[in-house]
Amino acid sequence: MKQTKLSASSWATIILFGLIGQIAWSIENMQFNLFLFNYIGGTTSDIAAMVAWSAIISTFTTLIMGIVTDRIGKRRLFLCVGYIIWGIITMAFAFISRENTARLFPSLTAAQVLARTAFFVIFMDCIMSFFGSLANDASFNAWVTETTDETNRASVEGVLNVFPLLAMLIVAGASGIIIEITGWPLFFVLMGLIVSICGGIGLLFVKEPPHMESEKMGILESIFYGFKPQVIKENKMFYLTLLAMCIFNIAVQVFMPYLLIYLEKTLAFDTVTYSVVMAVVIILASIASIMIGRITDNIGKEKMCNLSIVLFIVGLLLASMMKTPILFIIAGTIMMTGFVAISVVFMSTIRDYTPMEHVGMFQGIRLLAYVLIPMIVGPFIGDFIIQQFSTGTYVNGYNEVVNLPVSWIFVASAFLALFIFLPSRYIFQNKKRA
Repeated sequence: MKQTKLSASSWATIILFGLIGQIAWSIENMQFNLFLFNYIGGTTSDIAAMVAWSAIISTFTTLIMGIVTDRIGKRRLFLCVGYIIWGIITMAFAFISRENTARLFPSLTAAQVLARTAFFVIFMDCIMSFFGSLANDASFNAWVTETTDETNRASVEGVLNVFPLLAMLIVAGASGIIIEITGWPLFFVLMGLIVSICGGIGLLFVKEPPHMESEKMGILESIFYGFKPQVIKENKMFYLTLLAMCIFNIAVQVFMPYLLIYLEKTLAFDTVTYSVVMAVVIILASIASIMIGRITDNIGKEKMCNLSIVLFIVGLLLASMMKTPILFIIAGTIMMTGFVAISVVFMSTIRDYTPMEHVGMFQGIRLLAYVLIPMIVGPFIGDFIIQQFSTGTYVNGYNEVVNLPVSWIFVASAFLALFIFLPSRYIFQNKKRA
């Protein structure tokens, strides 16, 4: 089929909001973990709890607010204003510290101050997740689905999947150096300003999607609509693709929340070294992602699917064995290339099967499998493996001993990724027949 061309303003929206949104999510998914672990003095169990609560808030926000945006129809307004508030909440993290908690509650013991501060971090992460999900998951992702079609979605996903990698490069690479120079508070202020400015600029050029249809069902009916057996049966390929993505993201979340801690503490890479490692891996995987998107639109998703799963598993197994920067770059590049290829294939397939009359509503269903289940199950599997097999400990800045992540988290992730083959075979066999 001839590929439908997108307008310049559509590409500008995809690039600006796609990149800045992923920077904000990368801060939430990675730097908050280091912030809680290093600066506040939390444990890997605190990280697992924070990831789980964030996933719960994100999913239910997307489900409900996706329906609201469908009914109101102002996708552009929710997108741009949501980003502005999202950035403001990010800046608020500059004020969270043990010292400030002790000033607010002078009667607390040191242990109670730690617990209370960790609670503040998790609570504010939930607030940030609400506005991030409203802006990015409920609004931006629905906007992309309504703006694209089956002839260009893999190419768009190829571009969109570069942004999580570039965000990791900025947040995990450059931010490590920024934090060392300026400290955590200024880092959060700078990152929050970038997100808010993005929303403000978007008000000048973002247009409503051309294929948007107003939701006609009531809010309560809409919430439960996607869980009805008849609806699942009528859209079984959508739900099977979600199952594949759910398995994939569980595998990712086993190691991803602990990746920077593993590089910094377990492998003892200094800030510059792990920043360079992440930078090289991300740049190479980003180039691969753009190529994969175009190739997938040309050769089909089925052929790309199996190769991408194999690359991901091989990369994970190699990452579990590599202990030096150069070798980890090789393993990480293979792993991340498989990662972006799987994302391109399944995310474009999900958009293909999303019912166009309920786009906003089905973003919440998507997040249930894409975020909620993986971010609850995956980090706790990773934390369980760390607690059982950790052979090293780390004394944080408060003289508290915590367990370090172990290489077995990559092996466990590879094992779980094998199960992606089960639904993927059925998905693409049926898609080919259709």
